[in-house]
Amino acid sequence: MRVAEVVASTLAAHGVSYLFGVLGDGNLPILDVLVREHGADYVAAAREDGAVLMADGYARAGGRLGVATVTHGPALTNAVTALTEAARARTPMLVVAADTPPGDRRNPQAIDQEDVVRPTGAGVQHVHSAESAAADTVRAVRRAFVERRPIVLNVPTPLLGLDAGTGDAGTFREDRTPAPPPSAEEVARVAEALARAEHPVIVAGRGAAHARADLVVLGERAGALLATTLKAKGFFGGDPFDVGVCGGFSTALGRELIRASDLILAVGAGLNSFTVDGGRMLAGDPVIVHNDVRSAAFDEWVPADLRILGDASALARMLAETVEPKTGWRTPEIERRIAEYAYEDEFPDASDETGLDPHTVVAALERMVPRERTLVVEGGHAALSEPCRGLSVPDPSGFVFPVNFGSIGLGLASAIGAATARPDRVTLAVTGDGALMMNLAELDTAVRRGLRLVVVVMNDAAFGYEYHNMLHRGMDVGLSLIPRPDFAAVARAFGAQAVTVATPGELDDLKTLIADPSGPVLVDARLTRNVRTRWFAEHENGLDPADPDFRPRYR
Repeated sequence: MRVAEVVASTLAAHGVSYLFGVLGDGNLPILDVLVREHGADYVAAAREDGAVLMADGYARAGGRLGVATVTHGPALTNAVTALTEAARARTPMLVVAADTPPGDRRNPQAIDQEDVVRPTGAGVQHVHSAESAAADTVRAVRRAFVERRPIVLNVPTPLLGLDAGTGDAGTFREDRTPAPPPSAEEVARVAEALARAEHPVIVAGRGAAHARADLVVLGERAGALLATTLKAKGFFGGDPFDVGVCGGFSTALGRELIRASDLILAVGAGLNSFTVDGGRMLAGDPVIVHNDVRSAAFDEWVPADLRILGDASALARMLAETVEPKTGWRTPEIERRIAEYAYEDEFPDASDETGLDPHTVVAALERMVPRERTLVVEGGHAALSEPCRGLSVPDPSGFVFPVNFGSIGLGLASAIGAATARPDRVTLAVTGDGALMMNLAELDTAVRRGLRLVVVVMNDAAFGYEYHNMLHRGMDVGLSLIPRPDFAAVARAFGAQAVTVATPGELDDLKTLIADPSGPVLVDARLTRNVRTRWFAEHENGLDPADPDFRPRYR
């Protein structure tokens, strides 16, 4: 077999059935074999960064290896921001990239591709020779899973047509053996701390993904509330004592209760500044117990009182067998407050003649979009904090957060990948007008694929984050105002269904359109600029949500 055939067959042997890419002369031999001989479904993106983001969203929502393919030189440099996002999200994925012939200085696309990739945090696996092509491809797959990051499989074009032999180098299978349990002495110390605590809370991160059932039992026995990091959103969904996300994107009720807790048991969670909201979630001076399988995770962000190394599920079982049952937070009153909480009750609607209150838009989406959904958010003012706070998801795989690099413009392509991975769910992508302008071309990809995708544009005809910052600082906000095109008309030109809404009444009419879409739908939600989001008012403008008069509006 030729090298191109070996690389393709090795990927197919690892279960690669979808790949996202932009075709070029360097990667077409591999792509052709994958599609023609192995039946892979190729999703043609408009841009290379879109292809990488699609593979990233596919991996996050589907729990499978994401694969993108690009050709060499500018194709790879186009993908740098997307690669950085995936690396910071620790997404296991491959980018199969062609490379120009070594030493070919006359080729205008020649560049040191390893030097391009290195600053992104992704890894590079070279195909060194025809003879090593299969083993190098297997090694790339192994590294993606073991190192928990994207790996660029760099294939020099002169190798593609060379004979690589049989190409049988086996396959890699991820080791899912649980980590060792914590020591009995460490568990005893945690049990003593729990016995002293009156109002404990368990905060689970993605590292506790296998431990839900055991943590629920422990929470019931210890009288603890259940909460998650943002990226584990939905983990405890359905439990009567689940208070949602812990951190800056907590609900008002979750924030109140967690801040009053006297012990935080963090399992598989990094306890970074977002999870503790810069220390705001530690208002009750709680004892902090931190459990992880990596000792390097301890004290990286917040110093812990107790550090427990070992498997989260084993720790929960051992504690449940040790601690005496107590009521703690689990009173009928707290259960009632959690059951009755509704995001839409946090603030009165502040929509006006200029447009919609972003909180009102989020509340309407929560009511109308099926709960069995995948939510993809976006960086920026209105498309980030309130969708994270007000929109529920059925489990952590239903939440895609392409904002680890702090960029905007990554949401739509990520949502296309997520919708491809989970066609059984409606994918809801909440984006901003400035962000959508950066990757609008990928709407064509969504239409061609017929995806069940609802794109909601939080459109304030501005770079909203900058607008509200400039307004607060007394700067010229005119610099941030950018008139936008008619997004609904543009979407219809692409072949999507689309509508513009500017009043609460028009919002209420959306349900039939977005409840069960058969293809892409775009909603251009025209916002008022007279309302700041709750998170922005607090974190950027320094307002105190504990103040009874707190309102994130200007008037």
